[in-house]
Amino acid sequence: MTSSELASMLSRFAEIEGRHPRILIAAASHDEERLLKSVATLFADGGFDVDIAPAMSDEASIARQVIDCDADILALIRLKAEGHDRVRVADLISSLDAQGAQYVQFGIIGDPEDPARDNVDFVFDVNHFATGDIGALMRFLLLVEESRMEPGAKNTR
Repeated sequence: MTSSELASMLSRFAEIEGRHPRILIAAASHDEERLLKSVATLFADGGFDVDIAPAMSDEASIARQVIDCDADILALIRLKAEGHDRVRVADLISSLDAQGAQYVQFGIIGDPEDPARDNVDFVFDVNHFATGDIGALMRFLLLVEESRMEPGAKNTR
């Protein structure tokens, strides 16, 4: 993807929403927190407004922050599918639903074979995460936003 293609998609999103796309990035456990800055920088360089969930956030507080910062996307950095994650995917989905944030596109940055991949909107391989992924996510987000504008469309995942 070229930078002009990405810029065009960002402009289209801004036409629809009146602002740049906004993403909240959270870490599933202490181990993933070291990756927050590099992932956030990549999204910011891709044209996203970026918010980062505070360290030690639980599912309910992350869902509240999604609402508070008016995020379009929630990305959870999750390196291991099993283990002692402070934030669990199923519980985070339940918290988003309970907060009325079904419209938020939720995904994982981690292992592409994560068993939760069928329950989220996207999964990116943390070891090969690059600008092309940002473009793919922007394409996806634009399709979602355009479909939401269609008459009779529902705002759900």
